[in-house]
Amino acid sequence: MMQGVCTSFPLKLANDAAWRYHDLAKSRAVDRPPASGELCVWLVTSEFRFASASNVGSWLSVAERRRARLHPHSAIGRRFGVARATLRLVVSQMFDCRPQEVQVEDGPDERIIATDPRGKRSVHVDVAYSGIWIVIALGAASVGVGLAVDALADAARIAKTRAERGESGADASWHGVVLPMPGEIRGVVAVGGAVTDVQAFGWDKPAEADAAKPAQ
Repeated sequence: MMQGVCTSFPLKLANDAAWRYHDLAKSRAVDRPPASGELCVWLVTSEFRFASASNVGSWLSVAERRRARLHPHSAIGRRFGVARATLRLVVSQMFDCRPQEVQVEDGPDERIIATDPRGKRSVHVDVAYSGIWIVIALGAASVGVGLAVDALADAARIAKTRAERGESGADASWHGVVLPMPGEIRGVVAVGGAVTDVQAFGWDKPAEADAAKPAQ
């Protein structure tokens, strides 16, 4: 899939990572933070049914609800609300708390910090948008999601720039995971370390994944 990538590609591709595909309904089953080398990614739309209007209203903070409600473009405000509610849902399972109890802080340059209610544990997280699509990435190391139209290298550069916001060390070993996005969208997640496993929620399982299984 990655043949022909130019030598100036800004990330070392994690081509050997094992992908495991899950239905979005399984999102509630993620009961621990990502382990070292593990990346969890979600692909949802602004109509994701688990983030209903009632959930958005009860799970989000006052500031988040205001941001979603008062955005000049109602569709973008709705998309933000769904993304933040989804993030709270999946992180709450990892921290064994309610979605509204997850501490979500918006830092500079769109950086997001999610911690448990006691402030003792946190996960590296990034959220990116393209049209109706929302991509959420969680990892044990710093992560950044890059989305672009047509150009994979552009998506990779965006991802690396976003990941560097949460990385204190300048010499991180950045690796890239290419996301099988719909249509002409190109997606990459930059991770501050090697990636061995990808837990993907919301993507259709490719036919070659089944073909690669040994016969029973």
